[in-house]
Amino acid sequence: MTRKLVALTTAAAISLAAAAPAVQAMDMEFNMLTGAVFNALKSRGIPTDNIDTLTLSEIAVIKGILDSDDSEGSKTQSIKNIVTR
Repeated sequence: MTRKLVALTTAAAISLAAAAPAVQAMDMEFNMLTGAVFNALKSRGIPTDNIDTLTLSEIAVIKGILDSDDSEGSKTQSIKNIVTR
């Protein structure tokens, strides 16, 4: 029984250790995306006070709006609608 418990504990530790770099990479990518959106909002004069409360989905939608072919006024209004929710 003890060997089985040690084996399970070891397997769990190895699994968690293997997943840690992936989690760090995803966190870094989220921070980079948020930073890019933050800079774009600043350059458009859109308040960035609550950018840290936006979800990953909202950040991705804003990035999609920024990359779209819509008019600048339309982009700014769409982004303001998301940021002020």
